[in-house]
Amino acid sequence: MQSTDTPGTAESADTLVREMVLRRYRRRRTLVVSLVATVVIVAAALVGAGLVRATNSDAGEAPSRVPAGTTGDKAGLVFSSGAVRIDLYVDYLCPECRNTERALAADLLTLKESGSVTVVHHPVAFLNDYSSPSGYSTRAASAAACAADEGKFEQYSAVLFEKQPAERGPGLSEAQLVAAGRDAGITEDSFATCVHDGTYDPWVTYVSDVAASDNVALTPVVMVDGRRVDVTGSDPGASLARAVDEAGR
Repeated sequence: MQSTDTPGTAESADTLVREMVLRRYRRRRTLVVSLVATVVIVAAALVGAGLVRATNSDAGEAPSRVPAGTTGDKAGLVFSSGAVRIDLYVDYLCPECRNTERALAADLLTLKESGSVTVVHHPVAFLNDYSSPSGYSTRAASAAACAADEGKFEQYSAVLFEKQPAERGPGLSEAQLVAAGRDAGITEDSFATCVHDGTYDPWVTYVSDVAASDNVALTPVVMVDGRRVDVTGSDPGASLARAVDEAGR
């Protein structure tokens, strides 16, 4: 999250969001570990100690239903295939994410068409508490996941940023999220059903928790082969291209 306020205020807001995201992740992590431990104890008592083993990743297990085109760990959506991997973490309520999406759109398209990169999108919900009622970040990211099932994720993401609501407001309604799908070229009734049902809400939580466990707690974040790239300068496209070129050597 980036603010349009003074630098000092923006830094304070970023610190607040980072702490909020990591605190929320730690609470969920503690709950999951406690529940797993309880299940293991009960199971061991029933079938004999040493016969039950519980395993869980830092962010817990991926939900049973995930959108089309996810990565192997189910924590991102893959577009294109190339030697260098670009990871993009965005929150649809984050103003700076909108700016980054616009600034990098043409460069990402060129890189994808060249066949040199694998682009992975991670739609996260760090700013849920910055809408009223809370939860818009999850609803928007979940709708974007529904768009992935229709083969329109990137088009839908662009529309969401075009229609980005102001922070502290209610965000786009479900009807507006469905209408945004039509603007992105989605006409199937299955998309509307997916949005209204909140089908991918659990997946968005999982993606956000994986990001937090990897110390990504602010957006936007752009990574090239696991290294963060600063795209806040005057020519973010050049910064990205340079990082891709260096990674491909």
